Amino acid sequence: MMKARRIAIPPLLPPELAAGAGRRAIAEVLPVELLPSLPVLPSELFLSLLEVDFAAARRLVARTHPDVFGVTELTPTMARQLGLVLRGYRARVVETRNDAYGIAVYSRRPLFSARVVHLPADGPPTVVVRTRVAGKPVSLVVTHVHTPFAGSIHVRQLHALADVLPGLGPRAAVCGDFNTPPWSGPLRDFATHAHVRDLYGRSAWAAYSWPTWSPLLRVPLDNCFVGEGIAVRGHHEGPGDGSDHRPLVVDLAVLR
Repeated sequence: MMKARRIAIPPLLPPELAAGAGRRAIAEVLPVELLPSLPVLPSELFLSLLEVDFAAARRLVARTHPDVFGVTELTPTMARQLGLVLRGYRARVVETRNDAYGIAVYSRRPLFSARVVHLPADGPPTVVVRTRVAGKPVSLVVTHVHTPFAGSIHVRQLHALADVLPGLGPRAAVCGDFNTPPWSGPLRDFATHAHVRDLYGRSAWAAYSWPTWSPLLRVPLDNCFVGEGIAVRGHHEGPGDGSDHRPLVVDLAVLR
């Protein structure tokens, strides 16, 4: 294992993201250990994305030990409970809400920037963090997109995300509840505009993250889109307890 080391914290985000920032998030950035390098894919980043209650979140973290842990639909009560349990995740950015759009990222890796932004300005909060993997900067975005039934905000949110992603560089991933399957027109347009590819590829029809109460529907609403500098080493859905969504667990690696 490489030794934990302190890093400087530069300006939080590029200007185009900072301009859309909403309320300041609760953030702590502290040093943690880094994973060892790998020969071809220099290092990996293990991400869990949850939309679950506190007990289910605790079980999933204990089972998978992700490097980065994203939470959507985060309420103030759940955030307080998670803060007590996720003591090893010392870098965090949190914005709680009493509706379905509270959001947070907890990380065992050091973050050299962390911010909550609203994309578009009247949209729900999205978390953007930056870390280093094998010495290379990696941007991670965790988001919760409005349902298409909410009106124009669904497409406007995808357009706003697509506009800023290229500015984060090739080693970027945006993950979350997109409230639409990867074969939908708006999500295909998003991937094309942002120059990213989705987690499932041609196997999307076999994926299943929603709803937990009816496996016959089997719709992959939760997804990760990655830039050309990121490889997906593996992914799977976790158990469907505590939510109508199954948690998404993704193993990402940085390409040279």
